[in-house]
Amino acid sequence: MTRSRSVAMKVLLATAALAAAAPAGAIPAFARKYGTSCLTCHTVYPKLTPFGEAFRRNGYRFPGVDSDYVKQETVPLGQEQNKKTFPDSVWPASLPVSVPIAIGANGTMRVYPDKTASVPRGNNGTQFALDDFVGEAHLWAGAALDDTITLWAELTIADGGAEVEHAQVLFNDLVGPKHAVNLVVGKGFPIITSFGAHSSYIADQGIASAPVSAMLLGSGDPFVLVDNVTGAEVSGVIAGRIDYNVGLTAGKNTSTFGGFNSENWYAHAGFKVGGMRLDGEGSTGAEDSLHPWAETALTVDGFYYHSNEHLDDPISGGPLADVSSTVGGQLRGQLGSLELDVGYYSQQHDRGWVNAAALAKVTAGVFYGELSYVLFPWMVPSIRVENISLDPSGGARVSDLHVMPGIAFLIRPNLKFVVAGNIESTNGFPLDTGGNPTAWQGGAADWGAFVASPSPNYTATTKKQEFESLSFFLAWAM
Repeated sequence: MTRSRSVAMKVLLATAALAAAAPAGAIPAFARKYGTSCLTCHTVYPKLTPFGEAFRRNGYRFPGVDSDYVKQETVPLGQEQNKKTFPDSVWPASLPVSVPIAIGANGTMRVYPDKTASVPRGNNGTQFALDDFVGEAHLWAGAALDDTITLWAELTIADGGAEVEHAQVLFNDLVGPKHAVNLVVGKGFPIITSFGAHSSYIADQGIASAPVSAMLLGSGDPFVLVDNVTGAEVSGVIAGRIDYNVGLTAGKNTSTFGGFNSENWYAHAGFKVGGMRLDGEGSTGAEDSLHPWAETALTVDGFYYHSNEHLDDPISGGPLADVSSTVGGQLRGQLGSLELDVGYYSQQHDRGWVNAAALAKVTAGVFYGELSYVLFPWMVPSIRVENISLDPSGGARVSDLHVMPGIAFLIRPNLKFVVAGNIESTNGFPLDTGGNPTAWQGGAADWGAFVASPSPNYTATTKKQEFESLSFFLAWAM
């Protein structure tokens, strides 16, 4: 393993917890469609209000009859009477008169106050990182063909090129009671809680990521629970208080030997007590129009995820499969403008390079929590905690704790600014010769330094703390 690769892996671990939220859930095209403000569904976007979450669960449709709320003019694709002559005619649909496209951009500037912290040490002592201050551009599209079928897509453009992050067709109310059975096909995020993937004010995702195969096996595109993947998902809301998701995805394949992997699957169930119904029925918005984010409610979720990742063996160079099983749960409690999210999952991998000697099973334990309070509709202070621990069979247990205080500002309904700090505390890492913890020592025997016994040039440490970074994030959408 090269030194640059070693540094990259450490940076990945140190910064995985704090990637400020990209506005992937904010679609001004929907605001234009319904003739309403972005604040109907969002607080500081992409964070969703209870009504916004219901809109998402319903396949990006309003409760009731979706077309009753559409303010845009539409072009009919066929005549209404064609429904009576189906299947001898094509079922009619409609398109909006204006193109249902929105654009946006986001970027992050990071400051590293301590030159001896992990990231500056791996980057020649750099204390200001401006490279990603204009990091991504986004092109979104969202439209309904009728009251039951919705299209949704996202194209992201960055220095590495362009990527289709979402391209989905949502078929809603297939059978049974309304909202009970829906189908999503295409590329997007797997849903494993009752809330959208970007359900955080100061981090990229509500669920903390654990890129275990990157840290232990050098995967360049590691499996994580919430990622852009292709597949199909069946979901629904039952009696307004119980929701579920079951999906099959294509998984990850970074092996140079080719092949494909379609063995990933997941399941989720949740229920909500109090507050707005999960499907939003009986309401066209928040009960309190001045505080659309506020409610008194408790939501409980449980999930399971099975993954079979294909990558290259770091030692033999041949193909390798890393099978993992994840069991976890999450709680969200809301009391007016105060919200607490707490979650934990245990992820067992059957591959991990330990003590530079053998492949062994590794268990990752991931805890995450975020406390936020909507002080004003345009200012939300938050504090987030993430802890990732790895416990390999035959190796030492290590952990990495991040405490992230921050404030999210909504300068305008479609313009946001976030300031967030990152205080890191590591436990069980080897020390380098300068007394700093490092997960990757550099060298051929380095594939398990994260969980390996220290080499003769390194000494063990029980705990090390540092002020990792201060991030400034700016995003807009229109």
